[in-house]
Amino acid sequence: MHLPSLSWILHHAGRWHYAWFMLLVFVEGPTTTIAGAVLAASGLLNPWKVFAAAVVSNLAADAFWFQVGRVVRSRGHWMEKIERRYPLVRPLERKLRERAVAFLLFAKFTLSGVPALIAAGVAQVPWRKLLGAVLLSEIAWIAFLTFLGYTLWNKVAYLALVFRVAAVAGFLVFAFVVTHYARRAMNGLLAAAQPADDAQPVDDADHHG
Repeated sequence: MHLPSLSWILHHAGRWHYAWFMLLVFVEGPTTTIAGAVLAASGLLNPWKVFAAAVVSNLAADAFWFQVGRVVRSRGHWMEKIERRYPLVRPLERKLRERAVAFLLFAKFTLSGVPALIAAGVAQVPWRKLLGAVLLSEIAWIAFLTFLGYTLWNKVAYLALVFRVAAVAGFLVFAFVVTHYARRAMNGLLAAAQPADDAQPVDDADHHG
């Protein structure tokens, strides 16, 4: 059994084709956006409406994943257990709140926006602090994808393969940077705790003296 293609769905959607396109972008953003641009290049869709619909749908998806993080955070007993078991979580949350915009932009352009948005929600970063960065990054990203699909419509299968590879590579880069940063933060915590541990025997010696 073959799943219907995007062109088949939009052809049979009547006047609701852009609504269906937005739903598909919400579920699977980059590939669907490129496919929509390819259809625009063939005259089936309007390229400006494809661009606008993809931006709105991606913003909705970003807000959804951010709210997932907020819901996770609201489950206080889960977070308390995690923070007790992993002392590094709270310092990382503070750093994330301080550098939320840079963190999110880096995640967006390594195709790792979903885990970054969930993490921002968990860390209770204000949405208004992220909104400008999210909006600008989505406009730039969707413009790039629409341009690719519209100009390279005859290489759509190749583009889909490239984006699958890029998604895996981008996530690996994102995971490496986050892991490296977490390791540095852990070393900082250990270094900060070391003087207190070293000072204890001196106090004991003074006490006995």
